[in-house]
Amino acid sequence: MADIDTFYPTEFQKNFDMALQQMDARLATAVTRADFTGKKKWFNLAAARNFSKIITRKGDTPDGEFDASKYWLTQGPWELTTVFDEWDQHFLGSIIVPNSDTVSSHATALNRSQDDVIISAFDATRYIGEDGVTTDAFLSSQSIASTYAESGSASSGLTIAKLRRAKYLMDVAEVPASDRFLVYGAQQVNDLLRTTELTSADYNTVKALVDGQPGTFLGFKFIDSQRLPIGTVVSIADVRSCFAFHKSAIKFSLEGVSTKMDTRPDRRHALQIRSVAMMGAVRTENAKVVRIYSDETP
Repeated sequence: MADIDTFYPTEFQKNFDMALQQMDARLATAVTRADFTGKKKWFNLAAARNFSKIITRKGDTPDGEFDASKYWLTQGPWELTTVFDEWDQHFLGSIIVPNSDTVSSHATALNRSQDDVIISAFDATRYIGEDGVTTDAFLSSQSIASTYAESGSASSGLTIAKLRRAKYLMDVAEVPASDRFLVYGAQQVNDLLRTTELTSADYNTVKALVDGQPGTFLGFKFIDSQRLPIGTVVSIADVRSCFAFHKSAIKFSLEGVSTKMDTRPDRRHALQIRSVAMMGAVRTENAKVVRIYSDETP
């Protein structure tokens, strides 16, 4: 005969919870949408010109040529597919095949991919010129080194000095003061909040911004992202690339978003859930983006 504990029932959850992950698209509303149909689209950029003083009475009218350039936005297809075997529901028993959960997870994955496409465009090589084959790399002069400081040269995280430098570079380039953003990671929040340079008023302002409340600091609206690239820069490991940018700095295209649920007879009637989208992004002008290197060395 068995003891009573042999008959204790085991309960189980009949659906699925989603693992921790970024659910929303955080950068899409901070850039300029430029949706289009096709593979490539060019945009025209008129160059700045200046008046000249007239010093000759009744002189000849000088010739004047319109000056402009082209830059190209290229988009491509993206997909995410989940397939369930025709017997999965049978073997799961009372556990429900997560069809609706899968569709929801595809939507959140698309949101993250939108951010990835935009982040990549901040400092990616872009294509310019008549036929879109001339490369235009991100300018080193638009980068703030991890060792940048107003005094000293030690590698550091995100500092007030680096933010001031980013503001200065934008101001000098006549980047509009409104709609400036800063995208940063979790470590950079710690860097800012523990700096001794913050006054009590500054501290409250930064804390409110990282808590998601409206407002600006040094003219920047704050956006947090854990998807910014990290790597070795100038022999310093664990350097995160943060970006200060203007809303018009990136043109972003998103087209053809759809999700289809089909039974696949070619795969023994497996249930396929497939989501697709067409996405692309391009930097409009180098001066509208400042890359801020932040040291995350433990």
